[in-house]
Amino acid sequence: MAMVTLGCSETKEDVDQKVTTYYGDVQSILDHRCTRCHNESELGTGDFTKVDVVETMADLILDAVESGRMPPPASDPECRDYVDSDIMTIPDSDKAVIAKWIAEGKARGIKPEGDPIISKEPKIENPDLEVRIQEPFSPDFDRPNNPGNDYRCFALEHGRTEPFYITAMHPIIDNPEIVHHVVLAKADSEGILPGSDDPNGVGCIGGGGAFIDDFRNGFMLGGWAPGMDVVEFEENTGLLIQPDDYIVIQVHYFQRPELGEVADQSGYAFKIKEQVDTVIQMLPLGPRNFTIPAGAEAHTEQWSFQSPVGMRIWGSFPHMHILGSGYEFSIERNGAQNCLARSDDFDFENQLTYMFKDPFVLEAGDKFKMSCTWNNSTSNENLIHNPPIDIGQGERTDEEMCFSFTLTSFN
Repeated sequence: MAMVTLGCSETKEDVDQKVTTYYGDVQSILDHRCTRCHNESELGTGDFTKVDVVETMADLILDAVESGRMPPPASDPECRDYVDSDIMTIPDSDKAVIAKWIAEGKARGIKPEGDPIISKEPKIENPDLEVRIQEPFSPDFDRPNNPGNDYRCFALEHGRTEPFYITAMHPIIDNPEIVHHVVLAKADSEGILPGSDDPNGVGCIGGGGAFIDDFRNGFMLGGWAPGMDVVEFEENTGLLIQPDDYIVIQVHYFQRPELGEVADQSGYAFKIKEQVDTVIQMLPLGPRNFTIPAGAEAHTEQWSFQSPVGMRIWGSFPHMHILGSGYEFSIERNGAQNCLARSDDFDFENQLTYMFKDPFVLEAGDKFKMSCTWNNSTSNENLIHNPPIDIGQGERTDEEMCFSFTLTSFN
């Protein structure tokens, strides 16, 4: 009888002598940690689902991961852990595999059967509901007060006759080359901006009826910026939509002169339920009416608010603009700080809604605290105004924000 040895594992010497291949070793690393942004439909440079692209960019990929530029900065999971936090970092062992593959000549190996895998592809499979801009819309980039940008609000009918609850959502970005961000809200016929239910929508920079200030009343549903994954709520929780509510989207378009005249017909996809146990709402929390001085390399604004009621905090979407360099969102209880979201290296191109693995239970009397830091000096390569000028709060790309759009429930 032949002897079979079970449970034998490779030694370090075995690993060192084994030929590293793209399909056998490298592809799984990129699928897990990179292709959510680096695919043909997203903003990341290069489609990492294609082996020839990875071979061409291999040295750039290695430099980006070894320097820490990639994966892009995200909230520190040691502050508060969140769903899929593992794909937001890359361990040294994976960096070593990529380096070894390049050093050995970038062998492809044996291609597996089936289509390439895209990790956390940002779309909802088989959505229960989709709403879209009624007709292809061509942005107007010639506004004297905001050249190169168009903020447009579209009030869209959902077509349902009974109340329902959104349990997962993600935008359908029709033209990613010109869509800078999307804000999602709800409003009844008296709450929408006049004209926003027309096919071409209505210009809405500076608030837009259902936006920002009205969000304090729970009208905001969500937001999208580059890098954002599908937002999916815990089972039996959701955002309430009434039959007479419009789904309102504000799309910020930015001009790409080399494209000429372009059109877009973006929208939103949802998973919905007729009933849930817990109703969620989104609250915008953070400082307003601030000024970031010209030349300041690390200007910080802070905000706090004592909650009169208890609530459960399910997740947070920290949001700043391109001067943002760091943020911290926390709850203070009896002098002790409870961290919810924190980053010392904010990246506008990688903004996420962090759904906490364990929701935070806030008690009446606890204090919300938000802190944001910006770099408005020439050391910031993203600086728009050079030499720097004072920057205030606003919706435009060359203005700034500091919000934690916070998903909460009161039961």
